[in-house]
Parts: sequence; C-alpha cells; structure tokens
Amino acid sequence: MNSNISKRIKSSFVILLLIIPFMSCYRAVQHDCLITNVNVVDVNTGEILINRTLAIDSNRISAIYDNEIIGSDSTIVIDGKGKYLIPGLWDMHAHYKWNRIDTEPLLIANGITGVREMWGDMPEYVKVPKNTPQEGVVSPDIYFAADFIDGNPPAFPGSLIVTNSDEAVLAIKNQIDKKVDFLKIYSRLTEEAFMAIAKEAKKRNITFAGHIPNTVSIYKAIEAGMVSSEHLYGFLDACSSVDTSNEALVSTFSEKRFDSICYVLAKSSMWLCPTLVVNRVNIHLNDTIFTNDNRKSYLPGYVIDIWNQRMNSFTKSQMDTFVKSAKPRYLLELSLIGKMNDKGVKFLAGTDFPNPYVFPGFSLHDELSLMVKGGVPALDVLKSATLNPAKFMNKKADFGSVEVGKVASLVLLNKNPLDNIENTKTIETVIVRGKIYSRKALDLMLEQAKSNGK
Repeated sequence: MNSNISKRIKSSFVILLLIIPFMSCYRAVQHDCLITNVNVVDVNTGEILINRTLAIDSNRISAIYDNEIIGSDSTIVIDGKGKYLIPGLWDMHAHYKWNRIDTEPLLIANGITGVREMWGDMPEYVKVPKNTPQEGVVSPDIYFAADFIDGNPPAFPGSLIVTNSDEAVLAIKNQIDKKVDFLKIYSRLTEEAFMAIAKEAKKRNITFAGHIPNTVSIYKAIEAGMVSSEHLYGFLDACSSVDTSNEALVSTFSEKRFDSICYVLAKSSMWLCPTLVVNRVNIHLNDTIFTNDNRKSYLPGYVIDIWNQRMNSFTKSQMDTFVKSAKPRYLLELSLIGKMNDKGVKFLAGTDFPNPYVFPGFSLHDELSLMVKGGVPALDVLKSATLNPAKFMNKKADFGSVEVGKVASLVLLNKNPLDNIENTKTIETVIVRGKIYSRKALDLMLEQAKSNGK
C-alpha cells in the first residue's frame, strides 16, 4: 500500500476516534424538558452539584447528567447557568382548601408546591365569594386533615366533639371515611379523650397531629404517639415548673428541663412545626408598620375583612397588654430554636396562613428567615421545608430532594439559598409536577391576584 495513502487512513481513523467521544458529549436525546448547566442543591448533604443537566419526562425527574446534553426539537430547554435548583417547598401548616382558588397562585408564585392542610372543612360562617380560577394554575400537592377533633365546648363551630372513648371511635371513623391523611386534634380535649383518640388512632393505623391539648403534657403527647406539635405548644411548659402565664414561663425557664425535653423529643417520633411567623404576629399587633404590610394587596377583600373583624374586637389597651405579655415568650422561644436543632429536635416549616398578617406563599420565606435568625443553619432550615416534610409524610420516594425518580416539583433560584436563606425568594422558574412556570408567568399570577383583590 502506498505510504501516503496509509498515512491518510491512519489520520482519518484518529480524527474519527476524536469525533466519536466529542459527539457523545453532545448527543441529542428525547426528553420533555431539560434544565441545562444548573447547580443542583443536594439537601441531603448540603453539596452543590455544579453544572448538571436535569431531564424531566411527564411529571418526574428522569435523568441528571454531568455533561452537556442536546435535546430533540420538541424538548423544552431552560437555561440554568449560574442558577440553583432546589426541591419544591412545602408549607406544613396551612389552611388552604377553603379559599384555594385565591390562594393557589400565591403559593405557586412563591415556590410552594405542597401543603399540609390542617383544617380542610372550615365552617360555613367563613363565606368565600365565588371566583374563577386563574387559567393554567395547578394545585399544590396536599397532605390533609378534614375537621378539628376537639373537646366540649369546641374552640370552633363545626369541630368533631370527643369526650370519651365511644365518641373517639365515631370521630376517627368519620375522618377515615373522608379519606384523610391524618387526624387534626385541638386544644380543648381532656386527657381522657386525648388518650382515647390515641388508642383508636393506633388501632386504625392513622396518625394524629395538631395542638397538644391544654390538659396534656408534651411528655404524655409524645408517649401517646402524637406525630407533630404545632406552634411550640407544650414545649415551654416542659421547661418550667409553672404554667400560669407567659411571664411565669419565661422567668422560671430551666436549662436542665430544656435539655431533658430536647433529649426526649430527639429520641421520639414527634416533629415540631413552630409557625414562628404566626407567633411573631402576637408581638406586632400594635405596630402599624407591621400591620400595613404591602403584601395585603395580593389578598382578596374578604380575607382582609376577616382580619379586621378579629383585630377590631380588641381595644387599644387590651391590644397593648396582650403584646406586652406575648413578647418575652416569643423572643425566648425564638432564641431556643437553634439550640433545639443542635440537640436533634426535628422541625417542619409551616406558617398557619391565612391568620392575620400571615400571607399565603410569602410567609413561608419569612418562616425560613426567622428560623435562621433563631440559630438554625441554612441547610437545616431548607430541609425543614423540603426533605423533612417528605420524611414526615413517608413520601421520600416522591418528594423532598432533587433526584432521579422524584416528582418534578422544583424551584429554580438566581442565588444560592445555602449562602443566605433569603435567596429562596430569588425565584426564576417554578415547576409543579412537570408543569413549567417562567418568571413572566409567575409575575402574571401575582398581578392577577392583585386585580382580584380590588
């Protein structure tokens, strides 16, 4: 063979070998959506996975590539360069269902793709005007309870009343028939009724959560198998030798008792949902800067009317007295959050919207910021709204982290939330079960919400 021909064949073969791996890095693949060159926040470890390409097919994450991928002509491509991808956020204490049409756009626009519904069937006296859903806005995923289960008299009309074991059996059957995910218990249950509910719930293999009743200690609630306690109810009582008033609870706070209850909580199956944002309201009710929050413009008028009715039932003197009493307790509880986290207490992020000055969607970001202010590291705070809810609900196969096989409910951020938890607000794109909402679409949702509120 001519030596020149031989050399040309060898050169061509070498070039072909170089082209094949080059082409394999940029092969066209069939996916519904690709998010390219994105930094994935691994909430399990806190590691940032640099320059990944994430693929979505139908409503699931189908692949995560560590090299650049070219989609087919039909693939939707989202440029994630310089951005950070986190799992969709969960608000784990919400009252969503009663006015969901007005609430859903605010949740989705704020990256909240899941809620734990703590009272799905609100009483008839809370009338919601008919409204038309915003076009194309999907619902978040929901983990829900229906009715309050309370003592006699109940705190709210429409609650299921339980005073003995027979009534406990009937109430729990009622809720199971409604196909609830868990039972919501409330403050006025007697200890006898509470224990009857716990016994029947265990028998029927359904969990119960909510307010630790006024007559029940947090230790008793843990022992009975209560899976979450809201608003830090019962916690400060366990740190004190008295339970007569906020002032007494603060003045008799015991570090030894604090260490003891933290140890028991860390070993138990109970999670705490502090709802710091709703607790914070109590110390700002006489602060017009706080109460004139411009986010009120996103809420429908009937919600603001309900807020005003509740606030107008207090005289200025009564309001000032209430605020003065609530402040020391709130500040102490806030200062303990980081220490509790260090000791292994398990947290869920929740807001208790739409209580006065607690804004659907927006206030979850406030909750995360308050947890950091209380001393919880940003990663653990982010977990409280992503990974922890998935663990709590036993839904890790579907939610909680950015991994192959999980539901494609995701939030694309312009800044790293582990650098500053406030960066959870820098939302560029929200994806809910594979449905994509760009920044333009999210802004349109918010503007429409403002228009509906007028």
